[in-house]
Formats: sequence, C-alpha cells, structure tokens
Amino acid sequence: MEARAFLEPRIDLASANVNTRKTTVLVSTTIVLVVSHLSYILRLWARKKSTQKIMPDDWVMGAALPFSWIPAVCLYYGLTVGLGEHQGDVSKADLKKFNISLFVLQRGNPPCLFCIKTSILMFYTRIFRTSRTFRRVALGAWIYTLLWAIAAFFSNMLQCLPVSFFWDKDQPGSCLPNALITIGLTNGVLSFVGDLFILAMPVPMVWKLQIDKRRKLALIGIFLLGGFVCLASVLRFIALLSINVKDITFTQVDPGIWTYLELGIGITSGNLPLLRPLFGNLMKGNSKDYSSNIISNGLASGNRLGPSTRSRNPPFDPNGFERMTDRGIPADDESLGDTGSEIELRRVGEGINVKTDINIKVEEQSLDQQDSHTNGRGMGMQAKDGIRTMVKGLM
Repeated sequence: MEARAFLEPRIDLASANVNTRKTTVLVSTTIVLVVSHLSYILRLWARKKSTQKIMPDDWVMGAALPFSWIPAVCLYYGLTVGLGEHQGDVSKADLKKFNISLFVLQRGNPPCLFCIKTSILMFYTRIFRTSRTFRRVALGAWIYTLLWAIAAFFSNMLQCLPVSFFWDKDQPGSCLPNALITIGLTNGVLSFVGDLFILAMPVPMVWKLQIDKRRKLALIGIFLLGGFVCLASVLRFIALLSINVKDITFTQVDPGIWTYLELGIGITSGNLPLLRPLFGNLMKGNSKDYSSNIISNGLASGNRLGPSTRSRNPPFDPNGFERMTDRGIPADDESLGDTGSEIELRRVGEGINVKTDINIKVEEQSLDQQDSHTNGRGMGMQAKDGIRTMVKGLM
C-alpha cells in the first residue's frame, strides 16, 4: 500500500488553483483587449465605407482606448509580481511592486469610463439634435458623469496619506479601512446609476415614433447594447466583496479582471451600434421604383461611368420607410434638400414621421450616354456605400 501510494502522482491543488487564476487573467484580458480595439477599427471602417467624416464622438471613443491600456498593462505586470498567488508566497519586494501596479490600475478606470460615456452622450445628442429637452437632459447626464469621474479619481488616489503609503508601509501614514471595498463600491454604484440613466435615455424618444412595434424594438435593442457594461459593473461589485486585504495578491484577481472588462465591454458596446454600414448588404431594399437597382445599403449594379454626378431620392429607403416632410406629406427632392443619405425621424403634430433620404450617385461617361440616360436606356446607377442612420425627435 505504501509503495503504491508513493508511485501514484500527487496533484498540488493549491498550485493548480494559482495557475488557473493566472491563466484566467491572461486570457480574459487579452481577448477583451483585442475585441475592444477591433470594434473601434470597424467603427472607423464603417465611417469610411459610408463616406462619412469622422465625428467628434468617434474621436472621444478613441481617446478611451489609451486609458483602457492602463489596467490591462497593470494586470499583465501584476502576473510577474504575485497577482494570483497567495500573499504569503510573495516576497516583500514583489509585494511592493504589486501594490504600485494596483494603485496605477485604479487611475485608468475613471477617465476611461468618462470618455466612453461622453462619446455615447455625444452620439445621442447628434442623433436627437433637434430635441432641446433631450439635449438638456444629455448635458445634465454629462455633468453628472464629469463630477463622478473627478470624485472617483481623487477618492481612490487619496485613500492613503501620504499617497505612497498605499504601497510602502515602512513609513508613517494611514489608509481608510477597507478602502478598496468601500470606495470602490461607492464609486461603482454611482457609476452604475449613471449607466442606467444613459442607457434609458433614447427609449422614450424611440417609443414615440410612428413605426411598427417590431422596428421600435429593433431600434431600442440597438441602443440597449450598452446594457452589457451594466452587467459587467454588477459582476465587478460582487468581485469587490471577495477582497481580503490580508491576501490581496490572491483575492485581487477577480476585481482586477472585472475592472478591465468593464472598460473593454463599454468600448465595444459603444461601437457596436455604428457598425451597421458594414453589414447593410445583408438587407434587401424594397423601393418600388428602385428595387432592381438598390440592394442592401444603396449599392446598385450597373456600369461605372464618367466624372459628372447628380443625385436622386427614391420615395422609400431599403427598410421601407417613406420619406416625409415636416408637414407629414411625402417628400420630393426639393423638399428634402441636400442632406446626405439618412433616416430622419421627425415628430409632426402629435406623432413622429420617418423620413429617409438616399443619395444615388450617377456618373456619366459622355454626352451621348447622358442623352441615353434621359431616354431611360444605357445608363446604370451606382449608390454610395452605406446609409447613415440618424434619429431626430422634435419636441
């Protein structure tokens, strides 16, 4: 029996658990890092594909990316100085380095979330720009977000006095008791409240639209993609409650992961609603006069012709929305004006009408072909790539 027991392999469960936690940090951080950056690249690509310029909300979302690198780099570095290991197994020198990385990790969260929420609010304001009430509500939400970011940044920074006492206990100083939990939870709850408010802002505007319920729910679903970051916030709250300051290197794994995941998921969720031009060709157009020419997001088959251009506006967009003027009547080219390709949702009287303006670019190779086009023969049409979707509510 003794010889048999000696020959049987022994599994070190403690060591296996440590390795598992380290692998979890590495894999989850890397996946979210790649996905968040890929979503932003696709966002810019969607702008280019739909021939739109980069908007201010795009730049602000881009500014969130460098701030998201801070916790990601700290997690990677933390793995080399004890993150995932029990504190008793970490040397004093590595423990000091770990605490420095933990302090720096907390610096990236408030400015990154501020940029994410600011970008989303700017996007909302651009879409609902004709609603004065909505703009005021968005401004109030932005001020709340700004004040939260300032308070969260400095409350985390000043939890120990002097500040360096956070990572160097070999000096006179003190820290707030359970600061990682109390300050972290307080800031997290206040951020979560702001997230819910921002998430719900577009819902009343969309629900007033005079479109069928299926389309309403589809639009609301697009705006509610930000709900993923709310879920990440809740999971971060739960993780914070598991922190044991006497074994901080081991118990900081889950809070550290969810701190970064909240940022990465927030960036990705903020980019997803703007990727529609990349997948517009999966949808068929149903314009009565242009059904044979307009496919998906406005691409039409036909010959590429010469340099001159002109635009025409079909009465329906590929999703079947009739173009309307402010008076609620079907619109023609003159009443719509040169506003670009867009869907405009306007409230007229007691309701909101849907207006779609699709520019179709026709290039002419020669005067003969222009005459042929006038007679309805020998001319193809090429639609601009992408349809820019805009939602406007007139209060």
